[in-house]
Amino acid sequence: MRKLSNSKDTNIKKDSIKKSKVLSYGHNGDFYYEIYKIIPLLFIVGLLPFVIRLKIIPLEGPFYEFWNGEKINADFFTYYKQIFIYIVTCWAMLNTFLFTKKIKFTKAYYFMGTYAILIILSTVFSKYPQITLNGFVERREGMWIVLCYLLLMFSTINLVETEKQIKAIIYTLGISGVIISIISIFQYFGMDIFATEFAKDYMISKEIQAQIKEFNIQFGEKYSYGVFYNPNYLGGYISFYAPLMLSFAIISKNIKEKIIFSIFFILSILALYGSRSEAGVLGTIGTVLLLILVVIARYIIKDKPQEEYKKIMFAKFVPILGVLIILPVSLSYIPISQNPLTRIRTEAVALFKPSDLKSKDYKEIGPINDIKHIDDKMIEIVINQSSTYIKIDDSSNINILEEDKVVWNKNIDDLIDGEIYILDSHESYQAQLLLNKTEYSDVYGIKYSANPYGVDLYFIFDKGKLNIADSFYKKLDINRDLQPSKHIGFTGKGMIASGRGYIWSRSFPIMIENLLIGTGQDSFVIEFPRNDIYGRQVDDHLTRLWIITDKPHSFYIQVGVQSGVLSLIVILIGIFLLLYRNIQDTFFSDVKYNWNIMSLGIVGYLISSVFNDSILAISPIIYIFIGICISLTIKNSKERIL
Repeated sequence: MRKLSNSKDTNIKKDSIKKSKVLSYGHNGDFYYEIYKIIPLLFIVGLLPFVIRLKIIPLEGPFYEFWNGEKINADFFTYYKQIFIYIVTCWAMLNTFLFTKKIKFTKAYYFMGTYAILIILSTVFSKYPQITLNGFVERREGMWIVLCYLLLMFSTINLVETEKQIKAIIYTLGISGVIISIISIFQYFGMDIFATEFAKDYMISKEIQAQIKEFNIQFGEKYSYGVFYNPNYLGGYISFYAPLMLSFAIISKNIKEKIIFSIFFILSILALYGSRSEAGVLGTIGTVLLLILVVIARYIIKDKPQEEYKKIMFAKFVPILGVLIILPVSLSYIPISQNPLTRIRTEAVALFKPSDLKSKDYKEIGPINDIKHIDDKMIEIVINQSSTYIKIDDSSNINILEEDKVVWNKNIDDLIDGEIYILDSHESYQAQLLLNKTEYSDVYGIKYSANPYGVDLYFIFDKGKLNIADSFYKKLDINRDLQPSKHIGFTGKGMIASGRGYIWSRSFPIMIENLLIGTGQDSFVIEFPRNDIYGRQVDDHLTRLWIITDKPHSFYIQVGVQSGVLSLIVILIGIFLLLYRNIQDTFFSDVKYNWNIMSLGIVGYLISSVFNDSILAISPIIYIFIGICISLTIKNSKERIL
């Protein structure tokens, strides 16, 4: 007769088996079921960057008013990404409520909810709700999209529970990122996939191709853009991707995984250097060094007494040694003039060097000293303290005068549209005049160029009156639009960080004016002083007098302006608490730290975001990984984090 085992032991054994299945496969013991739940998240992580398709969009209202004068926009990189995010977010939320028996509680929701409320309030009180709801041209990060980011984070917190789900997301990111890295490396060597017939068929519908006689996309030479249309965004992506791949190469216990993730890391580093993105290099190298410190500290504090010395050395420090060799060697092959680290060092020195400006009056510094109306038909232009007058007389003759002497004149009806006329009016520079007929038949656009200074000024002749205009021949008010703008810092150093110094200095006053709520999502293009030609000529560059600044080139300024400084504080506190709890779990808890280390990828992105904006192709991925970190910390510390 078989002896019956103790019932208590039997229950313990059953509980152990059940627990093992939960950790490996999920609550239903079905691996495929667990993966099915997170498919929307896999779509965002793996496919979103590759959603590239041409959409011809007519521009009207504020979308036309604040853009570049074109009535249509050829959008490759944002229109269909926006739709993709809307659809996948709805899918993720549906899965959340279908497959989650109980919504997890975490204080992270307080931060997410506060941020969402401030975004909504900023939209409600915005001057241009059309822009703040759906986003501006070629950005499309309106209120609905940012709320989608938060919903994706919410779904991730509740859907991602098992190690196999996390691995599925990591593998998806790894494969997607290595494809982007390979594309980027080929771009650097002049083999751009976007210049091929395959790319043409992929990005442009047959209907639009039939209407286009010639098709050519120029992305630049010896630059890597990946799939982000801007090398800085590629750098931002790599600053998140590369530290993650290195982390998993270090923590993985499988030799094949170590090799695969190491290859992914090396390829991403090559793509990063091809992008020449200082922001990406700072984020990546800073985070890699932090990762090395974390691994060494963890070894000293916890691992050394518990694990075999040789095993620790092979598993963790061999990949680190490889990194310390790869980084300097790869840098040595980049010319000094193109080396991101060289440029970072040069600009850091320039930042702390005292300004050599002897005056803070931008008009006095010049070369543009003043532009002013004499009357309705005469405008005075003062360049390098020398005055030139443009006058339209009653017979519609354009007269160029110096010291009350006419040095050039011609009837406006005799001028040929698009033809350049040389005005030998100054010994110190050669002036040119170009007539452009604007979209209105009775309005003439006049471009006055003073070479070699690179000064281009624009005027319109409308209904017998001469007025100053911007580069798109839109009328300006000299007393309102052309006054030097408010600024804080970077005086005489606006070209630091590729012109970011100028943009940031003009953005800080806008942030101060929006402490509680902001100006609305994607409204930066409206709020930024776009006609600050006196300030730009000193703190930026003469060739950029009329450039459109539609983004601050800093995620933190972007948030501070568009949803308010309060929302920025909420985000920073929330992320700080999350990282703090991850550190606690890594060093001072009994939980395994392996997956907590993915928060270092977020740190890399946060560093590069000092110089980069939030964009559709990357931000949803970051929000998903923040959601994973929150979910892990809830599980590891039994909801004692946020």
